Amino acid sequence: MNRQLDDWIDAFYDYTDFLPSPMIFRKWAAISCIAGVLERKVWVRSQGSNQYPNLYTVLVAPPGVGKSVLTSRVYNFWKAVPDQKLASTSITKAAMMDDLRDAERTVIRPRDTPSTVQFNSLKILSNELGVLLPSYESEFMSALTDIYDGNSYSERRRSEKLQFTIESPQINLLAGTTPSHLKELLPEGAWDQGFLSRTMLIYSGDRLVRPLFEHSSGDAETHKKLLTDIKSIANLYGELKFDNDAAQAITTWHMGGGPPAPDHPKLKHYVTRRSMHLLKLCMVSCVSAGNKPVITLEHYQRALEWLIEAEHYMPDIFKSMASSGDAKVIEECWFFVYQLYARKKEPVPETKVFQFLQQRVPSHSVERMVEVMVKAGLFESVTVNKIGRCFKPKEKHKIE
Repeated sequence: MNRQLDDWIDAFYDYTDFLPSPMIFRKWAAISCIAGVLERKVWVRSQGSNQYPNLYTVLVAPPGVGKSVLTSRVYNFWKAVPDQKLASTSITKAAMMDDLRDAERTVIRPRDTPSTVQFNSLKILSNELGVLLPSYESEFMSALTDIYDGNSYSERRRSEKLQFTIESPQINLLAGTTPSHLKELLPEGAWDQGFLSRTMLIYSGDRLVRPLFEHSSGDAETHKKLLTDIKSIANLYGELKFDNDAAQAITTWHMGGGPPAPDHPKLKHYVTRRSMHLLKLCMVSCVSAGNKPVITLEHYQRALEWLIEAEHYMPDIFKSMASSGDAKVIEECWFFVYQLYARKKEPVPETKVFQFLQQRVPSHSVERMVEVMVKAGLFESVTVNKIGRCFKPKEKHKIE
């Protein structure tokens, strides 16, 4: 089937440009949408086994940053593609396994041997991770971990006298959540376990304000082309191969430790799976650009850009989780400036205040928080020759 768009993900950017969602969220919604419809029908060979493009993607942001408007659009595309199996919004571990058992797919390939391919592929989409996972259940997380790699999964339930095996399982997960929910949900040891090392945590705190009655230019026509092409992508089947330049580039990157690698302590287990994440993104990048089953250097470079950009913002998640709320941080910052001012009897340079806040809140919140303190009368902003903007604490405040 001929494709109508030069690149599906680029077209999705245009289609969602009017939404109050950060670019990085729109990007990963599109990536997840493609990964979901590919199921186990497309793969690359690596280290003696097939690697499939399934992803666990969680969009992490404060409320009102445009997560659910994107997950809803991905849901609509998935629903419009024939034979795609979607799980219920709120499910227990047992219900998820029942949905996965019911998500049996048969692909008929008359010219291939064997001529039929069977697998179970389920898509889980949750506008709010707290609905899907209201609490941390080790058994549920372990099941998601086991299934991610696509190996045979078996289970026995004594209460129902039920035993079953799924030979070729797969799950694609796309969800949204807030840093505060992650803080409440995840025990400290969860970062050392398999589920989070297999999950792409995509963070943004950019709250975009869009006109209330704005529409995407060419909305209906673009949607029609996106829908036609996502159905074409869903019909792809077979192995994707790297051309020589792309194979050399990804091998060099992998053998060199995958620079630049995240160094946050909570990401040390995630780091061990970055090469597998990159392989999956290379597949998505390739099929987004056309039906030719060859991953080029351009596809690889774009996939690597996606990965590195996502990893750049991941540490901000932990800053948001560690913060006990803006009021607490503001109180600590005021006290920090008060102590410096009392000791030196000089206004405190803006750079010192920024450095203090950057250790406690995401980068995007620093300037906003400073302006809040100035407008609230906590700081007086003054200009000092050769130093620039500085702050003097006013009177001692008790921040409730």
